[in-house]
Amino acid sequence: MPCRTFYTLLSLLFLCAPAAVTAKTVNYDLNLSEMTVYFSGKERRAMAINGSIPGPTLRFTEGDDAVLRVRNDLKEETSIHWHGLLVPNDQAGVPHVNMAGIKPGETRDYRFRLRQSGTFWYHSHSVLQEQLGIYGSIVITPKRGTRMKADHDLVVMLSDWTDERPYDVLAQLRAGREWQQIKKGTVQTIVGAIQHDALPDMVKRSMTRMPPMDFSDVGYDAFLANGKPAAEFPARPGETVRLRLINASASTYYHLDYAGGSMKIIAADGTDVQPVATGRFLFAIAETYDLLVKVPGNGGAWELRATAQDGTGHSSLFIGQGERHAAPDVPKPNVYKGHAMSEMSGMYHSSMAGMKGMDHSTMPMPAEKQSSATMKAMPPMAGMQGMDDPERPGSPYEKLRALRSTAIADSRPLREYTLRLQGDMIRYVWALDGKTFTEADTINVRRGEKVRFILINDSMMHHPMHLHGHFFRLVTSAGGLSPMKHTVDVPPMTSRTIEFAADEPGDWMMHCHILYHAEVGMMRVVHYEDAPATSYMVQHPMNALPLIGGPHDPKFFFGEGILLSNMTEGTASVENNRNGLMAHWQSRVGNGSATDYELGIDYDRFINSNLSAFASYEWSNGINDNRGMFGARYLLPFLIQSQASVDTDGDFRLTISKVFPITARLSLFGRAQYDTKARWETAAGAEYFLHKNLSLVGQYHNQYGWGAGVGFRF
Repeated sequence: MPCRTFYTLLSLLFLCAPAAVTAKTVNYDLNLSEMTVYFSGKERRAMAINGSIPGPTLRFTEGDDAVLRVRNDLKEETSIHWHGLLVPNDQAGVPHVNMAGIKPGETRDYRFRLRQSGTFWYHSHSVLQEQLGIYGSIVITPKRGTRMKADHDLVVMLSDWTDERPYDVLAQLRAGREWQQIKKGTVQTIVGAIQHDALPDMVKRSMTRMPPMDFSDVGYDAFLANGKPAAEFPARPGETVRLRLINASASTYYHLDYAGGSMKIIAADGTDVQPVATGRFLFAIAETYDLLVKVPGNGGAWELRATAQDGTGHSSLFIGQGERHAAPDVPKPNVYKGHAMSEMSGMYHSSMAGMKGMDHSTMPMPAEKQSSATMKAMPPMAGMQGMDDPERPGSPYEKLRALRSTAIADSRPLREYTLRLQGDMIRYVWALDGKTFTEADTINVRRGEKVRFILINDSMMHHPMHLHGHFFRLVTSAGGLSPMKHTVDVPPMTSRTIEFAADEPGDWMMHCHILYHAEVGMMRVVHYEDAPATSYMVQHPMNALPLIGGPHDPKFFFGEGILLSNMTEGTASVENNRNGLMAHWQSRVGNGSATDYELGIDYDRFINSNLSAFASYEWSNGINDNRGMFGARYLLPFLIQSQASVDTDGDFRLTISKVFPITARLSLFGRAQYDTKARWETAAGAEYFLHKNLSLVGQYHNQYGWGAGVGFRF
């Protein structure tokens, strides 16, 4: 018996020895610091890793032990998340969920064994630092060698850049301003609707209180490929290049084209798929695709072009040498109708195909009833069938086939969630099932389960949904060969279904990878109910999910007003997702001691995208005197703002206002207010935007008369 035990132990040691012997430790030092860049031709502050944007490519072999030392030489806290890597929960790099932030001057070590191969990336998971340049690529070679051979292997990181401070951009969006759309020429206007024969569509949309549609929130000053608007890679005619493409943009999807012919997709999100040829396709934020492209035999430099989905610009990579050959232009979207609706229709058909291909064997109701129930849960898509536009295609998910079955064993207990992706575009609050990150409970799962998420997009924007610490199968018409991914595009008014095996205990973020959406709340924590007591959230529950303010519920301060020849009025606000404090004023200009004025301060509680309740107190030297008020603000059909209140004297006030966008920079506006004490107050005028902070204003007010001057914003 002792002899047999000895040989058993020896055999086990022999079997384990190869992994122990071949595993090696690979070290990288990553230094985060500020730098100056000139991406748009202007000098701007940015953040870099080891002095470059993007940061260095981290190269490993599957099975290596990675040791990554992150030094923070910034003036603020930071973090690094290893996007798509299967890592221990305490190494995932999300402040307030998996770890504390890395403080200025601190060095943090990340250590984990690499359990996979493929193309991945890393980036800051702190506030808006990713937009400023903290991102880089990861390449992990399979331990048995690369499956698809190529003459060259090239990493290409796509990103977007704004010359404005990212926080200022977010504050503009929160304040409901149109400057970012003016900047990139995508404002929907009355003149534009007439030109596109879409005025009835515009009226119908506003009647349903739906804000104008767009493909991106931000007007970018540059789009970059490996940190340049146009990069080059030398290759000879006839050679094949493997492109490891990473969309590291903060809020830009791209249409990809190659001037040299078709592209062959060989991997998606780091996972090999059956090679498939494709033409133009939509590349969502935070995804990675490995492509094989061939340099045509007649020579030259052939453009791989990444065109921003909203048509406002592109970046390029020229492959080869000699005369440049441009990729075809992508038609600009018609945000009034046409291309925009066509893209949505294409996405709709794709998601429906995926639902038809679902494995319903473990569902609690018959397949045909479950499919019908899911269809009823989806937003309406009336009148959109048959409008697919091959010039502006969607994501290539229906073309992707896994190398082997990805089906999850039916023996696992099934847990299913339906999650609705929702947003308030007017106040710029993004949520899942109507709750922001700081308001929501965790999404609970248990180890060993099969977890299914049905993601339903109720909004008019694309959302790239990313799950940390897992790969999920994106359920498509491929059935058992549905591809494995870590990020999925959920287009407007459509649904996607994903499934994963719950085998990674801990707390993991799931969020929209549009940076600005995540920052204001479009995130949840997937929590293993049997997570170890050592998890960060278990030890720091209040740090993880603060009740008011804090991470992913930032506070904003902004204001606007007009200074005219006869009067001045305006507001100044500080608010987070659900609470606001606003000061407002109105005063006659001149007329000495008889100058009329009204000053007030309001507290608002924002209930939903259309309704808020408020309490206020006003001081006045006019007929209104000083008084407290209680009331509600409500968005009426046709995007008419209304306000009703009653004061402490029992008097009632009703106000309605409306802005009419004539052109991108010229708007007409009107306001009518009836007060049982002060009677009627009306105003109407025009405003022409010169800059994000300055405009020209002319107005008639029934109490102050005609006036002209400037509008200002801060």
